[in-house]
Amino acid sequence: MRSTDMQDIDYAAAQARSDADRRTLGAAFLAQARRHPRRLAVVDARSRIGRLRLAAAALSLLPLLELEPDESRVGILLPPGVGGAMVNLALALDGRCAVNLNHTTGEAQLARMCRLAGLRTIVSSRLYLERIESPPLPGRVVLAEDLIPRLSKLRVLANMLRVLLLPPQGLDRSRPEAAAAIIFSSGTTGDPKGVLLSHRQILYNCDAVLAHIDIDPDRDILASPLPLFHSFGLVPGTWMGLALGVTLAHQADPRDGRALGNLIERTGATIFISTPTFVRGYMRRFRPGQMASLRFAVVGAERCPADLKLAFREAYGADLLEGYGCTELAPAVALNTQTASRDGTVGRPLPGIEAFTIDPSTGERLPRGAEGLLVIRSPGRMIGYLDRPDLSAEAFVHGGYNTGDIARVDADGYLHLTGRLARFAKIGGEMIPLDRIESALQDWLAEHHGQAAADAVAVAAVPSRRRGERLVVLHGALPCSPEEALSGLSELPVLFRPRAADFYPVEAIPVLGTGKRDLGRIRSLAAELASDDEAEPDPDPIGEPA
Repeated sequence: MRSTDMQDIDYAAAQARSDADRRTLGAAFLAQARRHPRRLAVVDARSRIGRLRLAAAALSLLPLLELEPDESRVGILLPPGVGGAMVNLALALDGRCAVNLNHTTGEAQLARMCRLAGLRTIVSSRLYLERIESPPLPGRVVLAEDLIPRLSKLRVLANMLRVLLLPPQGLDRSRPEAAAAIIFSSGTTGDPKGVLLSHRQILYNCDAVLAHIDIDPDRDILASPLPLFHSFGLVPGTWMGLALGVTLAHQADPRDGRALGNLIERTGATIFISTPTFVRGYMRRFRPGQMASLRFAVVGAERCPADLKLAFREAYGADLLEGYGCTELAPAVALNTQTASRDGTVGRPLPGIEAFTIDPSTGERLPRGAEGLLVIRSPGRMIGYLDRPDLSAEAFVHGGYNTGDIARVDADGYLHLTGRLARFAKIGGEMIPLDRIESALQDWLAEHHGQAAADAVAVAAVPSRRRGERLVVLHGALPCSPEEALSGLSELPVLFRPRAADFYPVEAIPVLGTGKRDLGRIRSLAAELASDDEAEPDPDPIGEPA
């Protein structure tokens, strides 16, 4: 399947074509290396490498890793860049599953991921481990600094000839249906789950993104500061470039706006992907003129405020396009484009991806336009959760994936996200949307006190002896009284309004390494702070204060 003829394909046809696709990630890159051997594959702050040399280096690296024949999964703890791309490519060519590890989750979760994936070997870098102050890693750790001196020029040259002369399938030991990656979910609402994605699923998503949005491999350079353990950092940010021929500009630290600005300016990058939280920080670090080459940027993982889109357009003359995805869907699902965009939405589904809603209580499919649980049918749907067939069975409904998001699909196919099902409180028998309350509070604070104040609040629900649950607001430096802030919720029902007594100051709103809010930590922090404070009555469910 190729992205050029996917524009009007429906889900059934897309799934059939994906099932028949015999490509693997490694073979797709080898084909690109033969087609354009000298074209740049990856550029980072320290180095750059062309496609033919990257292919040869990856093949030359494999014997140096000294992996056991039965090591089907190998851990990677490397930043985006030439090294990270090379190791992921090498493992794909060798028919092994890459597990890019998230070090930001802490020592216990990192050890848990390694244990669940059955990792015996982790490939990393001494310099990177020192920079991130990594906790101890289990098993055998292979360091890039020890491998690079052993990459002989003669071996690399010999592999260059093999890439040019042999068919890609002769150098690739993988199968299209085999697991290419395990990506651990961000863990926003609980322990991270291991998501298994096949070569075929990842390639479908790459093809669909390229068909949906205006990206030309002969013209564009894609900058990605997202970590390799982030599904968007690994798939659109890395494999789409490698497999489909888009030059990549990789930035190692997703928080370093100054370095990203320098990279975009130096490489002439035309597109970058990130999250709204990171982008707001970048804009304080980018220097005038650095974004001159930029055509547009794509953001996801959290709601993108309208003021950020406007500020980005005014500052750089480029659109900030909001999209939506799930790790379990390999990951991109929907995306606004430069020619088809609607405010307040995350865009239309990519080609071959079907979106609809179901009733959260009955599981019945709802008519278009009705709000309910969002289900996605996509050829990119994961193989399943690692060693959790029970969770996989729960997630797979109506031939698709239950995203856990509350949404509606409008008459033109645009997705309107309301919130997470897990982000609802049950108060007095009513379902209360925490995201809606949080958004209204943030909008009011942004309008009256600036975006920094808006970013420093979060709404959570904690157990209540009388009402089941009650609302709690965590906040940083609040520039007004809680009573004044609550005026921003005056148009919401009374049950949607927290008490002024349930505003609690915190040092910072917890954020994951991916840039998303750490909902699990927010919930536990709220429970800790508000556990013994129910002195005042809650609002009456009829709609008047008690």
